[in-house]
Amino acid sequence: MKKIFLLIVLSLLVVGCEKSRKVINPEIEMSPKPLANYFQSEWDKIDRIDIRNGSTGELRTFTEKEIVRKWIDEARTIEITPDPNQEQRTGFRYSANLYEGDQQKFGFTDGHIGNVYILSSEQLYNQLKNLYES
Repeated sequence: MKKIFLLIVLSLLVVGCEKSRKVINPEIEMSPKPLANYFQSEWDKIDRIDIRNGSTGELRTFTEKEIVRKWIDEARTIEITPDPNQEQRTGFRYSANLYEGDQQKFGFTDGHIGNVYILSSEQLYNQLKNLYES
């Protein structure tokens, strides 16, 4: 009986101390690529951007053509690198949804684009934050 108890305790210790595995999706190309590569549609048709602050939940909407164009021109060239660790996670600092009329065409956060988790990009974060705070 003592041997079985000891075996169970040792097994639980080994399992509990095992490093968590990183989920790596072989279908995701890990090299950096511009944000524009994630949205294979017509960027020039985007006429509205909604930015949500992940801390407060507050949403700000931008429809002024010059602001939308300038932001898109700068954001779409930002290099995005997929995170090798594709474990599911929650939360974001900022999210963006891009619209053509009332139809959402593209959405992402500073932590994932579609079903791809990305490495933190200060350039992307700053782009989202600057528009939100403007």
